[in-house]
Amino acid sequence: MTPFYNHKQYQLIAKAIQLLEQNASSFGADQPQIEPKLDTLAKHLHTSSYHLQRTFTEWAGISPKQFFHCLQKDHARKLIASGKSILQTSTELGLTSGSKLHHLMLKFEALTPGEIKTQGLNLTFTIGQAVSPFGQVFICLTDKGVNSLEFETDELTYGSWANALAGLYPKATFVESHKKAESIIAQVFRPAAQPPFDVCLHLRGTPFQLQVWQALMHLPLGHLASYQQIAAHIGKPSASRAVGSAIAKNPIAFLVPCHRVIQATGELGQYRWQSERKKALHLWEQGQTSASVNVA
Repeated sequence: MTPFYNHKQYQLIAKAIQLLEQNASSFGADQPQIEPKLDTLAKHLHTSSYHLQRTFTEWAGISPKQFFHCLQKDHARKLIASGKSILQTSTELGLTSGSKLHHLMLKFEALTPGEIKTQGLNLTFTIGQAVSPFGQVFICLTDKGVNSLEFETDELTYGSWANALAGLYPKATFVESHKKAESIIAQVFRPAAQPPFDVCLHLRGTPFQLQVWQALMHLPLGHLASYQQIAAHIGKPSASRAVGSAIAKNPIAFLVPCHRVIQATGELGQYRWQSERKKALHLWEQGQTSASVNVA
């Protein structure tokens, strides 16, 4: 299956994010309160304005000007301010305008205590890697669904990821299939305008972690929530720190959207798969939301 994106597009976006944050004042020196000029950014990225604009539009579904606005830190604050009851009303929003929500139909199932205790005995895991709009991604599947999905980082390679899985399930059978991984990843990151498909998750975690991860799956595409909001949603308003710990251990990137959780101040915060990738995910989802609105 041929993906609709390429790795070089994400590399360019990631570099743009880094440059914008490191040199925001110099990019807008003549008019500091507006977005940096496309020509200036393109020059720093050693590319043409035309190529930069075309790449942004193809990758994110939004114009470079919209891209710049999304990078502003007050963008996160606006999202929080406009979505006081995001979690509670997501179902209602889905009924009235389903195209504006997450385009994936997620089903959730946990590994049983028996499956965990037997260390994966009689279980078969299919592992592989593929390219995504956000760089290389590793995926592990069971017959019940996605068990792990992680982005490659400087610290996390395909080999170290696979070894960690083998350590969790020492008695399981592992089968490698990059072709299968490519097929699933192409569906996971398909544009919101394309028909949805069913994705099942097969998670391993404590009851509290599972509760937090399930709450994250109710966050609509393009919306953010704070750790405190997640804690309140699961009925434990004083457990925001524990919520943060559970989110940090989320084994399934993107599908369990921990990237949509930010600090109460509006700061995006850290991301276990690199902060630039978290910002890129927000930008991409804003583009997908805009595309859905235009189609609807």
